[in-house]
Amino acid sequence: MDRLKEVWFFDGQVRVDQPAQGYRAGTDALLLAMSVQARPNDKILDLGTGSAIVPCLLHHRFSHCQITGLERDVAMRSLARQNTKDIRTIEIVSGDVGDIPKSWHLQFDQVVSNPPFFDDAKSIRMSQDKAPSFVAGDTCLIDWIAAMLVTLKPRGLGTLIYRADGLEKILYALFGKAGRIRICPIHSYADEPAKRIIVQFRKGVNSKSAIKPALILHERNTDSRYTEAAQAVLNGKTPLIMA
Repeated sequence: MDRLKEVWFFDGQVRVDQPAQGYRAGTDALLLAMSVQARPNDKILDLGTGSAIVPCLLHHRFSHCQITGLERDVAMRSLARQNTKDIRTIEIVSGDVGDIPKSWHLQFDQVVSNPPFFDDAKSIRMSQDKAPSFVAGDTCLIDWIAAMLVTLKPRGLGTLIYRADGLEKILYALFGKAGRIRICPIHSYADEPAKRIIVQFRKGVNSKSAIKPALILHERNTDSRYTEAAQAVLNGKTPLIMA
């Protein structure tokens, strides 16, 4: 990963380096980070942290939280450490979602994740640098949710963003293990089906679930500008309230 590109988030308040080619975090990472509400000193785990965009955004919002990013890809992990080298409350750890160490079981107040979308690299055209971040490899969505559940403390909060067509699998993986499920549909345009969903759950409870008001990203006009609501979220000004 020789070429890097400087990227600014939250209206120029958070700077990170990302690969100039291949996979680069964007809207999904912003939406995930803005859907979290944390208490001081919460321990937060980001599974599959990539270049640590989500930890950097969470640190900007919750500077007193201890954030851990788990990443298996060597190049992305190195970049994540570079992006967080001056932030002592973020730790980047080598590891795989399919092999969570026992010392991490029941250790985190919150776990967040943007799981890979594909089970097979052939399902999309991608550069070599893009593959590690977008391909699940030997793990699947069920494994990612299982890792979230095993690392959460009792009554801990899990939050993930995923394709909308994965909702059935997510609910299946959570059945009998978590409750108080909140689902926020994310639409590109108001007249189109949701392409993403943010799902938040609380481990080990039976509280009622709810579907939250949808977030519409773009106006239906010639330049497809962001809606006012989406702009406020993506700029880091208005959180997505999942409670």
